[in-house]
Amino acid sequence: MRPSMKMGLIALLGVCVIFYQYHLSTGIRLDQIPNFNEAVAVEGAENLSVVNEVDGYIDPSKIPEDAIRGAVHAVQQGYGLSPDLGNVLSQEILARLKRNDVNLVQEEILINDPRGVRSASTASSSANSNAAICGTGGKTESDNEKLNPLFIITPTYRRPEQIPELTRMSHTLMLVRNVHWLVIEDALVPTKQVTELLKRTKLKFEHLIAPMPDKYKLKTGAKPRGVSNRNRGLQWLRSNATNGVFYFADDDNTYDIALFDEIRKTKKVSMFPVGLCTKYGLSSPIVKNGKFTGFYDGWIAGRKFPVDMAGFAVNVKFLLERPSATMPFRAGFEEDGFLRSLAPFEPRDIELLADNCTRILAWHTQTKKNEPSAPLDMKLYGLTNLVLLKKQIV
Repeated sequence: MRPSMKMGLIALLGVCVIFYQYHLSTGIRLDQIPNFNEAVAVEGAENLSVVNEVDGYIDPSKIPEDAIRGAVHAVQQGYGLSPDLGNVLSQEILARLKRNDVNLVQEEILINDPRGVRSASTASSSANSNAAICGTGGKTESDNEKLNPLFIITPTYRRPEQIPELTRMSHTLMLVRNVHWLVIEDALVPTKQVTELLKRTKLKFEHLIAPMPDKYKLKTGAKPRGVSNRNRGLQWLRSNATNGVFYFADDDNTYDIALFDEIRKTKKVSMFPVGLCTKYGLSSPIVKNGKFTGFYDGWIAGRKFPVDMAGFAVNVKFLLERPSATMPFRAGFEEDGFLRSLAPFEPRDIELLADNCTRILAWHTQTKKNEPSAPLDMKLYGLTNLVLLKKQIV
């Protein structure tokens, strides 16, 4: 590539960075901004003849001022931006192109996460390549290949809060790179609404079923909920995964996006605090002078690992080296039993994440329980939109 072509490409990337900077506060991503040349075609198309294009290269120094203002105007109209902001954008882009300051543009690209710039051009094609049962997500393959995968195992069951909670969780996971979501229902057949939701997310996912055995369903008192689901997830990992990290993430919790960057560091077994947990309001390893000294939890009960289900992550290779590791059907002792089954593994081997367990990145924000939806009076509403809406409500 000729030096002039490289300079032009860098300048155009700089334009993307400038758009990114000014649109960051509005929540508009680069992949939501219309194609630059398409925007120019909307307004200022009569000026395109003076733009020099050779082998797909556009010399930024020859882009007419009217074309640039037309592109900005198209973005402004498309996203409801104020005229003042549009004017500032136009002036800034023109000033940068007139200076042709390549070093300044390169510096801005490095300062402003280049991943966002690089992903913008491929997000659309990537999002459309989902398979029938697995979405691909909106990230570029080159980005994902650099990161070990995260496998998120989420037990769920049919209830009024199921779709809202999975919706909330899916929007968190859509911000995570190279994530594979294993949604496992306590059901005999997959719930159609759950499958449709998962497809819409464009995430890589598996929609599996693992009903609780009848002998535990009929048991009085506390039941080992979610155990069948999680063990089914472990079974899937042993058959399909070779590396990465997995995490048991219930759908009624709230997760800070930073948590997923943290757990990706896991070499064997990592732990971190969970907020709004038990009467203590917190479940966490205790760290003193940078070293693990014990556990803080509202229910110790003689457990070797008195931790919350949302408070640890495990490396896939570490799991695969322990083929007998499983979660027991023992209410209240699921976490402890599973972590014990990872032997040889002791509390002193725990990897402390979240800044030495000083930050809460997972929260037990349990949703208010709702009664089942009342049946719809089909005589009154049989031909209305309520029929479709009721199908989305349990």
